[in-house]
Amino acid sequence: MHTPVLADLAVPAPITPPDTPMGEIESILRNDPELLGIVTETGEDRFLVDRRFLELVLAGRLGFGRALLHRKPLRSLLRRPALVLPAGTEWGDAARAAMQRPDGFKAIPLIVAFDDGTVGIAPVGPLVEHLSKRYQAMAHTDDLTGLGNRRSLMEQRAAAPAALFVVDLNRFKEINDTLGQRHGDELLRHVAVALAAACAPARAFRLDGDKFVVFTPDPAIWPGKEPAAAAHELLHAIQGPFPVAGIPVTVEASTGVALADHPDRTEMEDLLARADAAMYTAKRDRTQVELWRAALTAGNIDLGLDTDLRAAIGNGELVLHYQPLVDARTRETASVEALVRWSHPRRGLLPPRVFLPQAERSDVIHLLTAAVLADAVRQAAAWHRAGRDVPVAVNLAAPVLASDRVVATIDALLAETGLPPRALIVEVTESAVMTRPAECADRLRSLRGMGVLVAIDDFGIGNTSLGLLTQLPLDELKLDRSFVTRIHEPRGRVIVESVARMANGLGLTLVAEGVEDERTAQTLTELGFHLLQGYHFGRPEPALAAGTATPDQQGVTPGSR
Repeated sequence: MHTPVLADLAVPAPITPPDTPMGEIESILRNDPELLGIVTETGEDRFLVDRRFLELVLAGRLGFGRALLHRKPLRSLLRRPALVLPAGTEWGDAARAAMQRPDGFKAIPLIVAFDDGTVGIAPVGPLVEHLSKRYQAMAHTDDLTGLGNRRSLMEQRAAAPAALFVVDLNRFKEINDTLGQRHGDELLRHVAVALAAACAPARAFRLDGDKFVVFTPDPAIWPGKEPAAAAHELLHAIQGPFPVAGIPVTVEASTGVALADHPDRTEMEDLLARADAAMYTAKRDRTQVELWRAALTAGNIDLGLDTDLRAAIGNGELVLHYQPLVDARTRETASVEALVRWSHPRRGLLPPRVFLPQAERSDVIHLLTAAVLADAVRQAAAWHRAGRDVPVAVNLAAPVLASDRVVATIDALLAETGLPPRALIVEVTESAVMTRPAECADRLRSLRGMGVLVAIDDFGIGNTSLGLLTQLPLDELKLDRSFVTRIHEPRGRVIVESVARMANGLGLTLVAEGVEDERTAQTLTELGFHLLQGYHFGRPEPALAAGTATPDQQGVTPGSR
């Protein structure tokens, strides 16, 4: 497919001598409505007089009037050399170059230089529109595989009889650790190609890591196949073997299937959660394929029902670990994020992915969040009393943010502990905000009015309207790790640069999650990120004694890694 270049857009234009009277320039432009302007050159500089500039001159806006116009040579009106680009410049590159010009000059057409010495003039409008469409497409595409990403999936319309398949690779971490990340990525690309071909005309998406999704608005596109049979065929299609690192690699996977149950609309988040629950059941029971049923929502995690988690909260089995966020330039600890763990009496320390999805599907999430907030605020207050003003961030799930309890809970905790409100940061995900945007915005405004800071977490993988970012009372924007890990790829860097410019333009503190190495840290710093978070600077660690430990004691001293 032909990549559009400036030569495709340029209108040929002769080079007019700089001593040509402006009267002749006016006649040339008025007699040729297709001509975008006049090109002239003095020494090594080339200048452009476009129609807008001519109108300003004619109106007397630049100190000349029509009476003097005809007596003035073209060179007397030249101000700033034009932007000149080779004819082979791609539209996207040309648009970025045009937009880097100072305000007031961004819309001026470009001069296009051809190899034979001739020139043309190209308007900026089509270039910017092309770049905007490219950014939009990139924001909806997974960088590694070219499949649709989570944002793209969330924009699909899910109504009965739509079906969603979650496909998760088994033991992929072992393959990644054995062959290395580069070859692990190669395998993911092979799987993506095979899955997309097998599910056509349905669409395939990659959410993150080794998790894929197939979505079809109508399973009837696979005539004669029940959903379970279709799922088995998908698994067979991605089995391989695929050539990776010079060896054939066979893939095993588990699939969960969920069907939309509403004739008008089923929330995609709900459909995805159901298919996810079915997939985990298939993975746990080694059945390869499971169809969602109501019992799986409560029991798919094999840790019992809500009563178990309620008991765990009452027994004090939830513990917090804290991960540092460092200043990008000084590498000193700027804040910490509180991350909950379940110290299970039989299973040991359980990560949040094991129990939070279940908690968020019931009212227990409110009890869990209240417990986490209480521990985090009291810990931050202890640090504050010890002379260490380290803000603590706590994540608020969608149901919590939409309720009216969270504001009163935080207000009471701040009053009880004496913690300055700006030492608490509430983090909300894009999906949480978009679940009930009006109610969530009200809660965030109330918290911000108290002095609490607000951050958007995992930015880029949800479906936040960019317009909504200007309406929410935000202080921080945390770019999701899936973009950070791709920053050294051309497409990935373009997206990160775009987010950085937007966040800085909105006056937000810009945070990068998932920073794993110094090269990535340096690149993010150069792009204008303010805070960095990831294993390169420190893993989540517990406070040694709740309410008394300081960041120094728990391993998050300034610059620690």
